Amino acid sequence: MTVIKEVDSSSEKENCMVGENQKKTSVSDLFSISEVAPELLLCGAAAVNEDSLKAAGGVACVISAAPELPPPPLPPSPASTVLRIPVLDTLNQDILTHLHRVADQINEVKCQGGRTLVHCVAGVSRSATLCLAYLIKYHNMSLRRAFNHLRSRRRCVRPNSHFFYQLIQFELEVRGKTSVEMRHNMAARAIIPDVYEEDYIKTLHYQNRNIGRH
Repeated sequence: MTVIKEVDSSSEKENCMVGENQKKTSVSDLFSISEVAPELLLCGAAAVNEDSLKAAGGVACVISAAPELPPPPLPPSPASTVLRIPVLDTLNQDILTHLHRVADQINEVKCQGGRTLVHCVAGVSRSATLCLAYLIKYHNMSLRRAFNHLRSRRRCVRPNSHFFYQLIQFELEVRGKTSVEMRHNMAARAIIPDVYEEDYIKTLHYQNRNIGRH
């Protein structure tokens, strides 16, 4: 029997924050399914279809963090689940209240021998945030280690700064300490997680090398 769950939440629409380095996002990443762990897959909405779910093998649950899109196709498993998380990729959204439930759902599917696919629109911010929470809670990773691991599997991941702030709160709740700090970055002209600072340093170096070339 297929179960479709909708999580209630009130959301307000504001403009999305787009990181400067998103222009460097790999197109192949955006349109592919990335394996975060044997039991966990991450992708954007464009990669979610009946054929890709079958090809992934063992997908028993799809977690969709894209309320602005139609419901995703159902996994091929007879006892499949679709969990919809109504969070927009804006700086006023509360994703923290969903992190434990999503992490627990992924772990439950794993214990039953299945795999979970998590997606949002691009597989960059919302879905990445949910995957990071799972790695912190059930793979005993610090947020910093989880982020580095996730980027090694999907280079384009970049939760917005507000989601990262909530992940820091989640890490403190789960692990009793934090591994990432929010800092004001002159290049970004904003407060960002310190794990993003290297991106901005690389951007500045690139810009400095190309000054006067055009």
